[in-house]
Formats: sequence, structure tokens, C-alpha cells
Amino acid sequence: MSAVAPGNSASRRLADEVLGPLLARLTTLKTLVRGEDQDLLEKIERELAELKDVVSRVEEREMEIRYSFDPIERHIDDALRGVPVASDGIRSKLSVVDAELDIIKAKVRTAYNLSSNDCCCRQEDGSARQSQTATLARRREMEMIRHQQSPQMRHLRLAVGGFEERLRGCVLCLAAFVEDDITIKKRLLIHWWIGEGFVESSIEGNSRFGELVDKGFLTPLPKPHCSKIHRCKMLPWMQRDLLPDMARRSAFLDSDLSRARRAILQHGRRVTPPFKFNPAVRAIYNISQKYVQLGEGWFAEMKELRTLQLGQWRQFGPLEQIADPIKSHIEVSGTEHLADLDKCTNLRYISFRGISRIHSLPDSIGKLRELVVLDLRACHDLQELGQGITKLHQLEYLDLSECHLLIGIPKGIGRLTRLEVLKGFVIANFNCRNPSRLHDLTNLQRLRKLSITIGKAAAPEVDEFKKLGELKALKSLTISWGVHKDESPAAMEFALPPDLDKLDLRCFPLPNFVQWVRPKDVKKLYIRGGGLRTFGDDEDWKVEVLQLRFLKYFHCDHGTLQRSFKNLKPDLTLIHECPNFRAES
Repeated sequence: MSAVAPGNSASRRLADEVLGPLLARLTTLKTLVRGEDQDLLEKIERELAELKDVVSRVEEREMEIRYSFDPIERHIDDALRGVPVASDGIRSKLSVVDAELDIIKAKVRTAYNLSSNDCCCRQEDGSARQSQTATLARRREMEMIRHQQSPQMRHLRLAVGGFEERLRGCVLCLAAFVEDDITIKKRLLIHWWIGEGFVESSIEGNSRFGELVDKGFLTPLPKPHCSKIHRCKMLPWMQRDLLPDMARRSAFLDSDLSRARRAILQHGRRVTPPFKFNPAVRAIYNISQKYVQLGEGWFAEMKELRTLQLGQWRQFGPLEQIADPIKSHIEVSGTEHLADLDKCTNLRYISFRGISRIHSLPDSIGKLRELVVLDLRACHDLQELGQGITKLHQLEYLDLSECHLLIGIPKGIGRLTRLEVLKGFVIANFNCRNPSRLHDLTNLQRLRKLSITIGKAAAPEVDEFKKLGELKALKSLTISWGVHKDESPAAMEFALPPDLDKLDLRCFPLPNFVQWVRPKDVKKLYIRGGGLRTFGDDEDWKVEVLQLRFLKYFHCDHGTLQRSFKNLKPDLTLIHECPNFRAES
């Protein structure tokens, strides 16, 4: 009986995402080869198809197998690109692919205790196999030499080596993201750079990001119906070869976590007590580790720690989380040891995003006087923040969104006068003692982005929302309503900041803006869910970007929308799941 189990989701991803595309590429490659090469290609295609059937049943260690296909992908891509152009060059690439497949089959058979029949592996003569392996090793060595000494590689090494130290640090941080076809959020990179001191502010971080795009290190990924770039990718060969190699050579990253200055936590790598990090570690970054057990004395020894990313850095949509909840889940035990964070006085960036079992923050966190970024998004067990957070006077970014058990924000949040981004401000419910109110935020004259959650048990003061009009620097405002009676928001006074550029309303409870405040001057208007029925007869809206989602009561037609919103840009307009909207015929 074989040691594999059918239906494993990670294994299906390996079969579908890696082997499927490889087979498709081979189909394209058929147009480039003739004669004996065609026979060899068909043999490779048959064996890849058989491997796809087998690998789909593999339960564990799928990532090790996945990485084994990287050389095959490179050789097939080289052949498709015509590098080299000559037919004997294509034959050479196919021969290497054929030999690589034998190694992968042997690895699969050994790793999963499969028989030769299960792994579609015919046992070959031992001497022939040894000869083939030796030939493959020589080819690999020669290809490595050619690759490392290629003009393009030499040019990039010289270019990165010539960067000033902080820009070079921004580039080498990318070496941590080694998975294929990976999407990276711009904000994530900027926060790491801020933590390390490679940039001093989000403005400088955006400038550095643009510089790396211009230099070809990052490929921006535009988002539909959005005018800004929030995500990016790296070129595969740079991701696999250039940056990891440079990071290792310069000791920027080290695979040995006990001596690494920047410790990258990956699936399968032990990070449980009595494991010890390097006391001089500057960054701990969780790439794919699902379970971390904090050890006693860990943080007490990390005097140089600047970046602590234990949480989830990937972003998953609601449908992805429903389909595979384990994807976004990260569990940290030993959270009582977080009280020792006050010893890490150089910390500038902390992310516990998506971590379960964190019920409150230790008051000792208030001693982190250098902390600039604190990301607690989707900490679903978080119930209270504690007064320590009000002492973080260097804090510029605080994300509390999707912390559904949080009942309020501690009094004193208005003392954090450097705050530029505050997400998830909770209008306190009846159980919260001495909470912060919106009028406390009027001291935050740098605040440019704010999101507010109004829960079903919220107890806002009558004029609380009128204070929003005093936030002179605010450019982006998001308000999320829970379950309310229709007359509740109308009974309160509202105002909008004078220079507001973007307004995002979620579950807006009123049928129109007559009872609320008319957001006619904003440039970007997003409305998701709720009771909105009409924009009324108002015209001359300044809105250029409009997104309406899940508005089942909204009645409008294309012509009316055009007359009211004359500045709308068609490529930045989205009407989704609004059944009573009559589109242009």
C-alpha cells in the first residue's frame, strides 16, 4: 500500500499549477522540433502526464518536489525563447529535461515509499543511470558557470553592488520571497523598509518602490478599476537566481536561523523552544510558517531587533478564506512571552496580522518608543488593546481592522500625533469604559487615512461624527456600519473632512444622502452593501472613480448616472451585483 493519500489540496496545486502549465508549454514546443527531437519531446510529455497523475495523490513534502521542477521550467522556457536558436541547442535542453525527470521520479519514489510502477519509473541499467547522472552534473555545472557569468547577470550584480547602502537593502529584502508567481503588496515592502531603516517614511518608501520598478527589479500589477499600484511581482529568473544568491553572498540573509541577521521563517523549519535566534538578529519575517511557539527569553536577548513580522503577509479575499481557511491561518503559542517585547527597544515594525490566541496587548508594549508600524489586522481573538498603546508616540501606522471582538479604543489615542493611518477605529459599545471618541482624533493633524467601524452594539454620541470635519489632512475615509435601525444615523450630525479624496461606505443604512451628508466633492466613491436606493436629483458630482457593489435596493440607469457624474472615467467605474441598475443597452 503506497504512502500517499488522494485529494490533498496542496498536491493538487502542484499538479495543476506546475505540471499543467509545463505540459501546455511542451505542446507549444512541438512546433519547433522535428524527427528524433519530436520523439524525445513526446516521451517527455508522456512522462510528465504520468507524473501529473501521481503527484496529485501526494500528501506531504510537495514543496520539495515543486522546487525540483524549476530547472525543467527554465530549460523549456529557454527552448521556447529560442535560447539557443540552433536545433542542437534545443536537443541539449530536452536531454537535460529528460535526465531531470529521472531524478525527480527517483526522489518521488524514495520520499513517498512508492513502487517503480506507482511512479511510472522504469528501472534502468545501473551503469547507464550513473553515466547519465554524471553527464547531467557536468551540464549543470557548465550552465551555472554560464549563468553566473552572463553579461546580464554581471551587469545586475555590478548595479546592485553600486547602489548606496539603503537602496541595496531595499533590493535584497526581495530575496525573502522565493515562491514562484508570487504577488507582493507594496505596503508590505515599504513597512519592512521602514522597520530596517532603509526608508524614513511612507513617502520615501513609495519613491523607492517607483525606483525599483524603473530599474526593472519589480513589475507593477495594476488592479482593475483602480488608478493606483498596490501590488507587484518579480521576474522569475531574478527571484530564483540573482537576488537569493546576492543575499547569501553578502550575508544579508542566512539559511541558518541561529546565526542569521534576518531570520526568514518557512514551512517545515523548526521554530519551537529550545530554538534560539541570533541575539544580533535585526528582522524576523514569517514567510510560510503556520505555527510558531514563542520561547522564554527570546525577545529579552534581541536588542537589535527592528522588524517582527510573525503574522500573515499574504492577502486573501473572503472567497479564498472560505474555500481554504488554513491558507490564512497562523497560530502562535506562548503569547505570554510578548511581554518581553519591551526589551526590543529598537523595534520599528510589528505585524501580528491574522494571528489567533492574542487576546490583549501587554502594557509593556508602550516602552517601544521607536515603533512606527503596528499591524494587528484580523487578530480575531483580540478584545482589548491596553493603555500601553497610547504611549507609542512615534507610531505612524495602526491597523485594527477585522478585529471583531474589540469593543473600543483606549482613551489617549489622540496623543499619537504622528499617526498617518488608523484603520479599524471602533465606536465603543456600552461595555467599554472610558473609550476614545472621534473628537479625540482631532489632535491627529497628520492623519490622512481613517477607517471606522460602527458595530451593532455601538453607542456613539450625537455629535461625534461632526468632528470628522475637523480632520484637515484626511484624504481617505472608510465607514462600516453594523445592524442599525434606519433612523439611527439620520439622528446624528455628520460632516466630512474638507479635502477628502476617497470615501468608502460599507453597509450604508440610509436610502439616500439627503438625511446624511452629500459627498459630492470626493473624487473616489465606493459603496458596498446597505440600503442605498438613489443618489437623488443632484448633479455636478466631482466623482471620477465609482464602485457600487451588492446594492440590491439601488435603482438607477446608465443615462442618469452619466448626467449626475459627468467626470466619471469608464475604466474606473464598476457596477457589481446591483440587480436594479439598468446598464446601457
